[in-house]
Amino acid sequence: SGHSRSSNAGADGVPIANLGQLEPWLAPHARYVVSQLVPLVARSVRITSVYRSYSEQAQLYANRARNPYPVAPPGRSWHGYRRAWDMVTEPYDALYQLGAWWRQMGGTWSESDPIHFQA
Repeated sequence: SGHSRSSNAGADGVPIANLGQLEPWLAPHARYVVSQLVPLVARSVRITSVYRSYSEQAQLYANRARNPYPVAPPGRSWHGYRRAWDMVTEPYDALYQLGAWWRQMGGTWSESDPIHFQA
């Protein structure tokens, strides 16, 4: 498993339906990236985070030394404002093409945090 192109969920990730946790104006664009663009460059995708509460962000921030990705302090994460999602692709390098496309769509993406897509 993990090589599925199912539009319902990634390998062990959050179902794509959970992109509905994003702001209503953003969710359709995120779904487009995941359902239409990901299959062009990746074998699989796993949505690892969408909305995070203040307390969830605080816990993540407290454990940031063990996290390979940047972690914003609580209250400063776009996840808390329903304006970001994290995803991992197989191959991982597909994120760089997806990030370039997301920027062309008007979104924010950085090579320094390739799993993080926001608007």
